[in-house]
Amino acid sequence: MASISGLDASTPIYAQQINNFTGELFKVGGQRTPLLSAVGGLNGGKTLNSTYWQFQVDDDAKVTSEPGKGTEGGAPTEYLGRKRAAYTYVTQVFHKGVQMTYTALASTGNQNPFDLSANAIEFSDGQGGTTAGDKLALFGGSAVADEFAVQMEKAMTKLAREVEWFLFNGSFSDGAHATPGSGTREMWGIDHWVSQNKNANNTATLNPLGGNCFYNDAAGDGSGSARVLSFDAIAGAMKLLYDAHAPLKQPVLCVSPKQLLDLNTELIGGNVGITGAIIPRDRNVAGIDIDTVVTPFGSIGLMVIDPDIIPAGSSFILDMAFIQPVFTNIPGYGTVFVRDIDQDANARVGKAIYMEMGAEYGPPSYHCKIQAVA
Repeated sequence: MASISGLDASTPIYAQQINNFTGELFKVGGQRTPLLSAVGGLNGGKTLNSTYWQFQVDDDAKVTSEPGKGTEGGAPTEYLGRKRAAYTYVTQVFHKGVQMTYTALASTGNQNPFDLSANAIEFSDGQGGTTAGDKLALFGGSAVADEFAVQMEKAMTKLAREVEWFLFNGSFSDGAHATPGSGTREMWGIDHWVSQNKNANNTATLNPLGGNCFYNDAAGDGSGSARVLSFDAIAGAMKLLYDAHAPLKQPVLCVSPKQLLDLNTELIGGNVGITGAIIPRDRNVAGIDIDTVVTPFGSIGLMVIDPDIIPAGSSFILDMAFIQPVFTNIPGYGTVFVRDIDQDANARVGKAIYMEMGAEYGPPSYHCKIQAVA
């Protein structure tokens, strides 16, 4: 196998020695963690030698009337300067462990008893006696050959779902004032990120440095009762993004299963006619199958999010082209790695998955939250 040269050419690093599970993190959740899987496969991710990084945004010029016309040899028609602002991101510590006794490691060949409908065979009571019974066992009936490997895979799956939860629900905390070893850093989540400096209602002037929110309640300002997700709400949210000068490169609508059914009932049921339609599973984003909704502002992908993860009463239009995972690079280990846990004198083995991860979303104005969804 070809070697990967390290700093010391006399001690090459071989591929099977690399302890990096970033790819497994992106793919292990599949359709249960579609946002993580899609942005990981689409944009990969970047590494830092820091737990913090900044992202700068600026507003965009609007032309609402006839601009001034320059004259030959004259002065500029105007002097331009745009507002800029900076947002701070942070990577969050994720650390999950698995412990297993040596006995549990060795017991994959245990018999697996099950019940018969009636006494059919003789079975041993384990003390030299036999009697008619309704128990039967098959030696080696367990399909698991390596219990620890299965448990580690389950741990990685749980980790991916936790990342997906924080991608939507995380509230920024830099842990700067915490006692070392006891404080926590928490990554930005989409809900809080897009809600920063958002517009107060559907008719309010948009903040070019802040997020966008479409209010789905009857009043259009968050004071009315929530309504089911509709085609009009999606079109209204897309208009907000257009008015905010969002690029709309790869917009995807993130909804819960109930919201999907409500929208499907309206569009497929014929209430919208040919204006809107859901085209099922016609394309994918980085290997994640998504539907498509056709709107007056172009087609938009549709992604179903676990109802235990997506913030209650909310849907989101996210531009996947600007979302990417970010990792703090741990020297000698990498980004997502498995480490041995010291078990002292105990007759067991333990390992842990460790990473420090955040996410970068691009300017808040590139995304939109649909609020007050019943």
